[in-house]
Amino acid sequence: MAARPLLTRRPAISPVRRRLTFLLTGYEPLPPAAHHHRFAREIRRFEATWSLKATVGGLTEIPDRPVATWPVALEGPDFGVETEVRLLRWDDIVAEDMEMPLWQRLPRYLLAAGDILVTGTFARYVAAYWRYGLFAAYPLVLLVLFGLVGILASLVPGLLGFGAPWPVRLALGLATFLGLTMFAGPRMHLTYMLADWIFARDMMRQRRPGIDARAEAFAREIAAGLADPGFDEVVIVAHSLGAAWMADAVARALSADPTLVSTGRPLGLVGAGSSTLKIALHPAAGWLRAAVQRVADAPGITWAEYDSHVDFICFYKNDTPTALGLTVAHPPLRRSIRLSRMLAPATWRRFRGNLLRIHRQYVMGNEQRYLYDVHMIACGPFRFADIARRGEDLPGALGPDGSLAAAATPLPSTMDMPAR
Repeated sequence: MAARPLLTRRPAISPVRRRLTFLLTGYEPLPPAAHHHRFAREIRRFEATWSLKATVGGLTEIPDRPVATWPVALEGPDFGVETEVRLLRWDDIVAEDMEMPLWQRLPRYLLAAGDILVTGTFARYVAAYWRYGLFAAYPLVLLVLFGLVGILASLVPGLLGFGAPWPVRLALGLATFLGLTMFAGPRMHLTYMLADWIFARDMMRQRRPGIDARAEAFAREIAAGLADPGFDEVVIVAHSLGAAWMADAVARALSADPTLVSTGRPLGLVGAGSSTLKIALHPAAGWLRAAVQRVADAPGITWAEYDSHVDFICFYKNDTPTALGLTVAHPPLRRSIRLSRMLAPATWRRFRGNLLRIHRQYVMGNEQRYLYDVHMIACGPFRFADIARRGEDLPGALGPDGSLAAAATPLPSTMDMPAR
């Protein structure tokens, strides 16, 4: 690849040269190859939007560790950034849930739904953000509707004048309910959501040793990354339910070594469409509330949470510690963003009716310059602390040619500012 010409004008900032970015995805049964493919595909939008050149290297899965990694080289006219992306994997746990047969999945989901209702957790969801209550109620409402259709189907023989014994009517109603659940359910995301809430209850109540063991492994990976002097900064981008994993893992790492951040690399935490409250609002999740407290009390961490009013799967206008009633030393910076501003109008019109796709936009490529851009956070020349605090300046922080020197609104450095 031919080198791009450098501008003679001096950039207003000293860019990040080497970064370590951890990715913690939401509840998705995607193997590392799929995440790598999506990252490489979506960064093409980012390139065009910011007039940059990005090269995504090959995927490497690390044996005996829940990590997959790939390098990213980002080049502008007057800067270059090397990023090592490390995907913290829990897709195997999700895949295990998704393979659960329906005869196990249904009763386990109903147990989870009953737990959330009886403990008052659902009421807390609605109080935090009423639209999240709609998302939480969706699978149960859909099952009730399928059940009503099954009852109507059991009445059809009588309505048509055919006498049928009750076992036949029961079998017809049950077959209709199961048929709708098995064949219509996947198209309506029901199969996925049943597994999602089963996992959520297991996490809330710490019922699966594998979850605890994975959080410990994530903590070790994060600690090792912070201890590596070869990186200018470490950023953890956590999407959706991945944000709960992030809070738990970072708290475990700090518990093992309270000086980890102060003696290591600068650490940025990104909660994108965070679902931490999905777990932490349950009475049994005191362990996660304690983790949030520890992270938010630690100095030297830049923690920002991004939400949107069109996203039913996040807790809009809630920062996690405040929603949990915690008094902390350093609450996260909360940013409400307009996901539609990240995309071209035609692209947004295609996606806006798909709630899961809207929720996924936090980790997809931007088609317009905006105060939030996941690839700029993960791979760009700016420190995350600067983006989090001065995101309004981000669209003009690179010139039309992608250079730092031609920036209309250079991001001011926060290096000399007091820790949050």
